[in-house]
Amino acid sequence: MTENNGAFLETDGLVAGYVEDILILNGVSVKAWPGRIACVLGPNGTGKSTLLKTIFGFLPALRGSVRLKGRELRGLPPRAMLRQGVCYLPQHPSIFPFHSVEVNLRLGLWRSGLSRAQIGERVARMEAQFPVLAEKRRQPAGQLSGGQQRQLEMARSLLLDPDVFLIDEPTAGVDPKTSTEIYQRILALAKERGKAILLVDQDIRHALEISDYVYVMQTGAIIEEGARSEFGGDTQALVARWLHAGA
Repeated sequence: MTENNGAFLETDGLVAGYVEDILILNGVSVKAWPGRIACVLGPNGTGKSTLLKTIFGFLPALRGSVRLKGRELRGLPPRAMLRQGVCYLPQHPSIFPFHSVEVNLRLGLWRSGLSRAQIGERVARMEAQFPVLAEKRRQPAGQLSGGQQRQLEMARSLLLDPDVFLIDEPTAGVDPKTSTEIYQRILALAKERGKAILLVDQDIRHALEISDYVYVMQTGAIIEEGARSEFGGDTQALVARWLHAGA
């Protein structure tokens, strides 16, 4: 049930680990497509977050490849990945808590080469898309709720107009209402803006509601995958059976 056509970002046989001789990823191959959401599901400790960190260059891959539009990116540091159009939203907030919301947004364009006026225009457009950020622009970012901080991170990433979003546990610790809003934002990134999304999540129900393609990880490997539309019936129950079978 694999799908290969039109892949934008892809890994092939990715192997990585934090300690010598102890591998977390054991030959992981995943793909992300423009305008679509690929979701990686699995229990805690199976290597989902490590996969995103390795793709983005925080953790060096020992073997395998990371390609964007056919170009090999393995070994590039995070700052170079950003220049290539790949952004990473980690599980834990990456904001600057003592700086204002507006300053956090402006830092998203640090070293962009844009003029002060151009940066101001982009920030203003982003605040228009995220009204809560405009309302709280002078407030220290650390005083925002968890969901608002997630919106700030997303808005800051969008300022650079990346092609690929690597998103890790976007609603961890966020209330249900805000969680729904965040998933709708992610869906809009793909469907309205044509971004390629690789989403790692523990919230199986919400993740499956917005995903086009599903990967299931177990002990550092992909054990099942397929387009959500191919499954029919109760996709969540099917994923649960996969995880039980791989345990």
